Amino acid sequence: MVENVYNAIKVNRKAKYSWLQDNLGVSESTILRAINDLKELGYISSEHAKIKGEWQLLK
Repeated sequence: MVENVYNAIKVNRKAKYSWLQDNLGVSESTILRAINDLKELGYISSEHAKIKGEWQLLK
């Protein structure tokens, strides 16, 4: 699931949690876990997300 979330964010860097839920067909808690894993592994960052409104891809 983590890989699916990462690929979805690569396609739509302005993806909101609700968009990810709808497109991947999983619950919000699954999205939250996957995003936390991606942040811990250093693949994405939400730093400055409120300014730019998009995910930062680090890898």
